[in-house]
Amino acid sequence: MDKREVIISTAMKLFAQKGFEGTSVREIASGADVNPAMISYYFGSKEKLFENLVEFKAGFLKGVFAELINNSSLSQIEKLYMVIDNYVDRMFHSPQFHHLLHRELSLDRRPQMKNAISEILLRNFISVKTIVQQGIDSGEFNDVDTELTIVSIIGTINHLLLSETICRKILQKGKDFNPYTSKKLKERISEHLKKLMRAHLLKNITAQKNKKNF
Repeated sequence: MDKREVIISTAMKLFAQKGFEGTSVREIASGADVNPAMISYYFGSKEKLFENLVEFKAGFLKGVFAELINNSSLSQIEKLYMVIDNYVDRMFHSPQFHHLLHRELSLDRRPQMKNAISEILLRNFISVKTIVQQGIDSGEFNDVDTELTIVSIIGTINHLLLSETICRKILQKGKDFNPYTSKKLKERISEHLKKLMRAHLLKNITAQKNKKNF
């Protein structure tokens, strides 16, 4: 990794552990083994560093979703299945960061940064909306509320990521169960959301079921 990526990676860990307010530029510089001036050079401020961090995290899915939109070999429901798998995998990969992200979005202390983060996340939302709308336009999907359909997917994942305690109680699991490292839980969420979207979106459910044996 180059110095810029090292700074972003270090900042991600510290922000997740200590929060935005609790993390200083000097701590990030020390953890990344760089001079604090280098952080100013690359990012300008701690707020801009955080925005770049969100951009870095969201960038992977942006690339994946862009490829899906232009992939003519997949049906729209197959594309949406891949969207679900990617969202579950990426969001469960760094739950602490998602806690921090949503905490920042719920506060009004830094409105400029909050707006910038919202715009970054909206890009992926729009990409998924395009996939759903393509399915509606082609006749593969029912004419549904595209925005709330996507919110149903992301909201389900976010709710389970809200806290380990809440997740355990919802799933009726003991204290020894770690939802964030459970491969079976990720698979369970993906399968549930795929079945939900299939029932919600597909006009010919029986034909799709036989085709995919899903």
